[in-house]
Amino acid sequence: MSSPLLHRTGEPLSATELTALRLDGLLVEVGEAFVPADVPETPALRLASLAPLVRPEHVVSGPTAAWVHGAGDRPPLRCHVRPHGDRRLRAPAHGRLVLHEGVVPPTDLQVMGGLRVLTVTAAMVDLARTDHVPGSRSWLSVLAAMHPAEVREAVARLAAHERLPGKRTAIRVLEAVYEEVTRYTS
Repeated sequence: MSSPLLHRTGEPLSATELTALRLDGLLVEVGEAFVPADVPETPALRLASLAPLVRPEHVVSGPTAAWVHGAGDRPPLRCHVRPHGDRRLRAPAHGRLVLHEGVVPPTDLQVMGGLRVLTVTAAMVDLARTDHVPGSRSWLSVLAAMHPAEVREAVARLAAHERLPGKRTAIRVLEAVYEEVTRYTS
């Protein structure tokens, strides 16, 4: 997605000029770009800011999908993606992208500006299934606090799978996060 609101280094301003505008309070950083300070930070804008890292055959997943949907104020240091479709992708040449295996069904996708991201529910399932990875629980907790109803949907989606590695553990993680989130909102 190319947006007149997004300013990237060298398009046409240099990194020095963009940083000066940020220091003056005119721009703020959003992902891999800068935007005017008075522009609301929407999921579409967050996803569009990742365009230099995400290719059309990628689906933004895991912690990066959680950030796109509003969890946290800064994206994870590395952008997490899955392949779109059943085609296997090669590992990226740079260390800023983490490529995960697994086919993403069309029902788990949201498309904004030509880029794909997991839905909120699918991102919760993804994070719960990777709870053993440092930081996954934190992203899941923040996302669940923003979308508590989606946690129940994520549990139901996992329970519907007959065979899925880590299913029971992921359900327990989601139930614990739901209990934690609802304890403070009730």
